[in-house]
Amino acid sequence: MLREFATRIRKSIRGIDLAARYGGEEFVIVMPETDLHVAGIIAEQLRRSIANEPFSIEEGTKRIEVTISVGISMLEKKSEPVADVLKRADQALYRAKHDGRNRVVVADAA
Repeated sequence: MLREFATRIRKSIRGIDLAARYGGEEFVIVMPETDLHVAGIIAEQLRRSIANEPFSIEEGTKRIEVTISVGISMLEKKSEPVADVLKRADQALYRAKHDGRNRVVVADAA
């Protein structure tokens, strides 16, 4: 299932973007030179690609529905610590989960 998830991420992001696993069930996608509006559009496309097509498991004998929640933040200043950007994304992710899951939430500005 993880491979299929990674494939769907690759199909949803642009060639300049970088996706990586960031913990057990969390991923981070770095989108250079991208504003929050475009990042939101890409994240929503990814969310739909996951939610709209069940995943095959157990060698294709079973299918399960999967959804994702997404938190988006943006590097406000080049001098801003990456940890701060990730913290805001994590807070937005928490709000997405708290508000019912299967949604994209943009973090408040720093």
